[in-house]
Order: sequence, then C-alpha cells, then structure tokens
Amino acid sequence: MLCWARAWGLPRRGLRPCSPSFSTGPVAPSSSGRGGAEPRSVPLSYKLLDGEAARPALVFLHGLFGCKTNFNSIAKALAQQTGRRVLTVDARNHGDSPHSPDVSYEAMSQDLQDLLPQLDLVPCVLIGHSMGGKTAMLLALQRSQPPP
Repeated sequence: MLCWARAWGLPRRGLRPCSPSFSTGPVAPSSSGRGGAEPRSVPLSYKLLDGEAARPALVFLHGLFGCKTNFNSIAKALAQQTGRRVLTVDARNHGDSPHSPDVSYEAMSQDLQDLLPQLDLVPCVLIGHSMGGKTAMLLALQRSQPPP
C-alpha cells in the first residue's frame, strides 16, 4: 500500500538494520483495550489541495493538540511548487474530526487506511509531527511493501 520502509536499531556503534522482515500486523500489543479487534475508523476531516495524480501525494499529520490548519502555509506552498496533491488531515478527537473513546495509534492508523484509498491517494508520502509521526510510522509498518 505505502512505499517500503525499513526499521533501524541504534546500537552503541551507529545504525544497523534490525530485521529484514516486516510484520503486517500491529507492532506492539494494542493500546486500544479491544483485545486485538480491528479498531473502528471514524470519518476524518481533511483538506485536499489539487495536483498531478501521477505523482504520490504528500499527506501531513499533525501533533497532539494540533489540527489540519497547522500545515496550511506549507501545504499550499508545496502544492504550488511541486505540483503534487497535498492532504492535511484532522486526526480523530482533533479539529473538525469526530470524537471517539478509542485514542490509540492503531485506531488513528486505521482511520488513514480507510481514508487514503477513498481519495485515491495510495501510494503517498506521509509526513507527521509528533503524534502524527508516530501514526505515520505505525501505518508504514502495518502496510509496508518491498520495493519493486
């Protein structure tokens, strides 16, 4: 689904690959308290700036207490300068997106896994700050593919 990502460990003497294989399931036990059941997604609020469909879209994910408008200036500039589609998203329980008692990273990842194909934005480039970065990493690990 998304471009290939590689996990890296930080040993005492620099970077090295942790493992050549990837899991398609959650990386850690679920923090949602649902006993391994797939989280229910919520319909996220977003703003999509138009661009070339042939190039992967840029998807911005905000941090805790943030919202999609945090990236308005950079999203507009990147859409104009690169010609790519740029998506800014309100995570669940943030901005204009619905609220839910499940605030786990698994649930936030599932929200994006449902939204991105609906908008025909797969594959894409995920760019996240803080909470958004952790959501992006989990999504990349859950849906990583080796390069062609």
